[in-house]
Amino acid sequence: MKNSHIKSLLILISMSQVLAAPYSMPEVRDISENNFNNTGFARAADHVEFTSKSDVSVGEKIMVYDRYQATYTIEDGKLVRGRSLGRLDRLTVVDNSDETPSGKILVKVNYSKDRYMTNKTVLVNLDGLSVYDDHKEFDADVFVVQNIATEKLRVYQRVCKDNSCPPKIILETDFVAGFKKGDDNFSYRTRVGSYRVFEWHKFYQDKNGGHYPSWYDPSFPSVPDQDESWSKWFKDDVMPWKSDGSMMRGAFGWYTALVEPNSNEQWTHGTIGWGESSEKNIRTAKGESFGGVLASFFTSLRSSGCSRVSNKAIAFLRHMLPIGTPILKVYALEKYQDEDSMKKTYDKDAKFTWDYALTTDGVRATNKGATSAHKNFVESRGLRSDEILEEGTFEFSNYPHVVQPRGGKSTQCDESDSDKLILSEADRKSKKDVLISDVRKIKDKECNLYKIPADAFKGVFYVDTGLFDGYDHPKAEGIIKGGFNSEFLPKYVEIKSYKK
Repeated sequence: MKNSHIKSLLILISMSQVLAAPYSMPEVRDISENNFNNTGFARAADHVEFTSKSDVSVGEKIMVYDRYQATYTIEDGKLVRGRSLGRLDRLTVVDNSDETPSGKILVKVNYSKDRYMTNKTVLVNLDGLSVYDDHKEFDADVFVVQNIATEKLRVYQRVCKDNSCPPKIILETDFVAGFKKGDDNFSYRTRVGSYRVFEWHKFYQDKNGGHYPSWYDPSFPSVPDQDESWSKWFKDDVMPWKSDGSMMRGAFGWYTALVEPNSNEQWTHGTIGWGESSEKNIRTAKGESFGGVLASFFTSLRSSGCSRVSNKAIAFLRHMLPIGTPILKVYALEKYQDEDSMKKTYDKDAKFTWDYALTTDGVRATNKGATSAHKNFVESRGLRSDEILEEGTFEFSNYPHVVQPRGGKSTQCDESDSDKLILSEADRKSKKDVLISDVRKIKDKECNLYKIPADAFKGVFYVDTGLFDGYDHPKAEGIIKGGFNSEFLPKYVEIKSYKK
């Protein structure tokens, strides 16, 4: 590592040590009670779509609600279809009179992700439009942080919404970030930024005849057995339509959270496999098994930009995270805000459980139709045994680990419950701890998925509190910005907003 990289990291770490402060939290519900039948977490208001022209008025600011919204122009007296708009594109109503074609209104496009459409005046179907609400102002009770550098997903509860105490972690789990071999334009990477959960889908697929058929559909061939290998999910005999060799059955797993603003498939979803095997498949995709290491020499098992978790984890997230939940994607160094406070707040040995029962209903349904797999909820519905695909228990921890580089020649990462590292093989054998500020032997590529230069990291992410100290998205090749242009991160996750 270059001396400038070492100096940069030393400055970052020393700053965080000065600013970090002890903290305490009030008693909150014990999540081990497994009583998530009603989380009580605030939910953003449902979007109300327009049904008649009288629902809108000229000059009103509205938005596209559907993921794709066709546009039209009139040429030689005929309706001609043009390019499509997308969800959250902003419009102004120009004409809603009977002079416009049935079921359509005339709008000016104020903003579209398709820059060509911005400032165009076009006809659009009334169906699929709504009052503008991007959930950016939604006062959420929980939020998610995905650290792309370490591929850890963490859920936090805002225990004190007046910022008199820091957020508390509910869940820490692995995720697989986007990465493809030979992707010189970085178009398949997970993008940093501030997003919101906009829609939950159950058994999502890309499209009929596409590459990724639903994990389950009663009209499809049977899902591979639970003891089948990873490769079985690519076989022709489990595909509902003719394969071109690139299809994967159930790539989106049990549930999918569509996040907005979206570009290049930034969703969070499950994966192939059942409950247990999906957890193994996540490790395989990350190269943490022999099979995964071997496969990585020939192909990439990672996503194309989405964040992929196990099916147990995504079922739990589906039940826990309401519409409007912020998902914050960052590329950050990890540290504890205060190690002593952390060890008083969290029990390292505590294991929590959430019982689930995956059901056959809700195939490709959204939101409430994408029925929860929470076992209490399923049992209350009185379903037949043949309507349940799998029952099980998701065991998880809320103990936050700092993910740090492992020393020596290893390219692996350690999950530590200390702000200290063991840097070399000799140190590991003697159990000699070396302070994180001694970074001479830390290689750039460790705990750094996209292998950016060490001095490109800005600030620190406190994994125990979900707060950020001096953080900025790295200005480095391969770090691509997504999410809201007008919001960096919500103010309540900044350390300066915390009332010490």
